[in-house]
Amino acid sequence: MRLNYLISILLFFPFFATAETWVDVGADTEAKYYVDLDSIKVEGANTNVMKKGIYTNVMGEKLDGEKLVVFKITMARLELDCARELNRVTQIDMLSESDEIVWSSGYMSRRVWLSIKDQGHARTTYDLICAQVR
Repeated sequence: MRLNYLISILLFFPFFATAETWVDVGADTEAKYYVDLDSIKVEGANTNVMKKGIYTNVMGEKLDGEKLVVFKITMARLELDCARELNRVTQIDMLSESDEIVWSSGYMSRRVWLSIKDQGHARTTYDLICAQVR
């Protein structure tokens, strides 16, 4: 009986484990940026990936009216159109220094597509992710 229990746990373990492989894609004056290669998902003509920004200092933004949101990390669901060199953020979460979500945009289905500049972490993200799915 114990053997059957152990086998069933081992069979279902991959469904409960969440792998994350974060790769550095650049920095700017405020943060370092990473993408999770294990989060890449192709959906039709578009590719989704999770991108994280870790800020050098704690940041504060007034969101939802006058409420000040204090955060250290942003987690974004990024959608890429590899054929047309476009991207857009469809969800962004702001996390505290202790990795707690302090604000979330929720899913934003109508975000505008933006062209990708020739340099910077957006270009590095595009080049890395689109090379993975071609």
